[in-house]
Amino acid sequence: MPTITRFLGFLIVLAAAATAVVLALAYLVTPEPRTYTVPIDPSVLSGARLLSPPPPVPTMLDPAAGTPTAADTPGKAP
Repeated sequence: MPTITRFLGFLIVLAAAATAVVLALAYLVTPEPRTYTVPIDPSVLSGARLLSPPPPVPTMLDPAAGTPTAADTPGKAP
């Protein structure tokens, strides 16, 4: 049984060394910066319109207190 354990340990060490070599090579090479330009068809821009803002969210009143509830107030957790 120790032979299988040694063999599996050797495979783990070998895999770790290979991973370390690949990572070291990846960090040594700096990628060249590339800019991507995608032409936009003028017909798409001519049909564009301005976006309207979203409608306001109605606030629900707490029937007992007459104030907005915590769940309805933006930015606050219930």
